[in-house]
Amino acid sequence: MSSGSSSAYLLWALLSVCFFSFMLIHLWSYDKFKCLRWDSGRQPGAFKRVMTYSYFMTVPLLLIFSVALSALKYQEGLFVLPDGTIMPRPYAFWKPNHLRWILPLYFVLSIAWSLELVTHLEELTFWLFLLHQGPRKREWFHCWEFRAWYLGNIAAILGLPLTALIKRDNLETCEAWIFVAGSSAGTFTTICFLYVLAHFPRFIRSVKAEGAEPDVVVRLATFYNLNLIRVVFRFLFTVPLLTFALDGLTDESFLIVGSPIADILLMMGGIGCFVSSAITMLVFFPRSMTSEAGYRAHALSQASKAQPQIPNELPDYERHGSPLPSPKSMMSVERARMTSFNFPRPEGDPHAPFEDDIEAGPQHYHQRPRPPSGSPSDDTMWDGSTRKPTASTSQASPNENYRNQMPLFVDGTAIYIEDVSPSPPYPLVHPYAMNFTSPIDLLEDSSAS
Repeated sequence: MSSGSSSAYLLWALLSVCFFSFMLIHLWSYDKFKCLRWDSGRQPGAFKRVMTYSYFMTVPLLLIFSVALSALKYQEGLFVLPDGTIMPRPYAFWKPNHLRWILPLYFVLSIAWSLELVTHLEELTFWLFLLHQGPRKREWFHCWEFRAWYLGNIAAILGLPLTALIKRDNLETCEAWIFVAGSSAGTFTTICFLYVLAHFPRFIRSVKAEGAEPDVVVRLATFYNLNLIRVVFRFLFTVPLLTFALDGLTDESFLIVGSPIADILLMMGGIGCFVSSAITMLVFFPRSMTSEAGYRAHALSQASKAQPQIPNELPDYERHGSPLPSPKSMMSVERARMTSFNFPRPEGDPHAPFEDDIEAGPQHYHQRPRPPSGSPSDDTMWDGSTRKPTASTSQASPNENYRNQMPLFVDGTAIYIEDVSPSPPYPLVHPYAMNFTSPIDLLEDSSAS
């Protein structure tokens, strides 16, 4: 639409120049433009390249559109109606050498807007992918969120340029149709992102409970606050432009188009567009002032979180004349299934001494250290396997855990074996979230390009 004044598009031009300069400074401070390399990232596949280059193509395209259109409008000047109303010069009165640039600039705007939709749709579907994880971990390239993303990409990349191509005969309404198509898709994406923001605090608590490093938790909390701000500017970007375009297409009285309100809506849309795009760059390519200053947060290791244990030596079972078989001989029978043996104590006193200790004398019994509550005792032997079965020797009837199991008799002693299946490392969140850096920087072991 020719109703947009040169001052409104001058603001777009200034914001695009400032944003492009900020992007160059940020990327230099981030990794000295290494992220733009073809093989950058932890998973340098096609997905990483598509997201990186589609985002960085959006900025120069918006820069070309805003600067060129602002310069053309300033050269054409204003138009004075017979009633004294001053308005931007309509396209019907433009010089032919200036008018021939309008349609190519509209194609540039449509391509830039489609790439912008690709970026924001990917982030929406990626956060939905992480929030919808359960006990069964899914792969990003085989989930419905990824399919929704590339179907939306096809619609955006083909839809907006086709809109400009179909409406090219009427330049007065061509820009309005581009604004309607792009703003409708952007508003829908932003509304869907409210669902992500509503569930994101619970997601951060889950990642923290799973034992993620402090850097990861802080980064996710920072992204949550940045997304709160970006959603506001996204609405500031799409809603004014949608209102402006619908008025030009549906209302013949043109309550907004041709009035000073049109310039206000265009300025609000420009501010929302470039501020939200700058926040997207901070999310996709986050800088860490802590790591740049040479510091790194250290998470507590699992060994430090465990209870302190008394370093006891394994008992020498073969030295005593115990009627029970040696654990070494028992391990040779069922070594693939058993990794620990608990020898029975006399009934009635769980802390009573072993029979072989009584035979060895009170001196030997008092020298035997007693482990604290909750720590493994010295009558337990582990082989370091990830499976942790437990074996209990008892001549009494089995309890509920062993009712359906057949006992293994060794020298007349019934041994019931319970296999404890290992729990998944991260039962509540996707493993990728535990090493999260960016929505476009995937891990090698959790994705395939």
